[in-house]
Amino acid sequence: MRTAIWLLAGVFFIVSASAKENYKEKSFNADTRDKFATIAEGIRDEMKEGGRYEYMKPDERRTIEQKLEEITTIFGKTESVAAMQQDDKIKLFNAQESINSILTKRDRDRVICKNEAPIGSHIPVTTCHTYGQEVEAHEGTRKQMEDWSRPLCVANCGGR
Repeated sequence: MRTAIWLLAGVFFIVSASAKENYKEKSFNADTRDKFATIAEGIRDEMKEGGRYEYMKPDERRTIEQKLEEITTIFGKTESVAAMQQDDKIKLFNAQESINSILTKRDRDRVICKNEAPIGSHIPVTTCHTYGQEVEAHEGTRKQMEDWSRPLCVANCGGR
């Protein structure tokens, strides 16, 4: 019995380790003013409708714009991170972390997996979908509920 548990634990470790190896987050190196300007423009483009971060809430958009402006101001003092004072490096890091946390949360391609028992069953099933699919399903459900709540036209609709 113990051998089976250790074998199962070993398989789980190998599978999870290989999953981490196959998943590669796109990383950027914005260590100069010009590189940052390019990345900031890309972020702004991806926040538009149809972009990777289109489902961002308005207050999150304001925060990202504020942090991008803060970083622009920091890069206005020096051309590169290497030439920055330590205090500016810390401000830069904190602003980047704020941006990254919001972008990661609102990434339409972020995969969400859940282990839940479907209605009518006690056996849990693992399902995975993207954040974008979740938002679209929520919006579709909301729209359907609004459609169902509208009164139906029964007689003499629209003068016909």
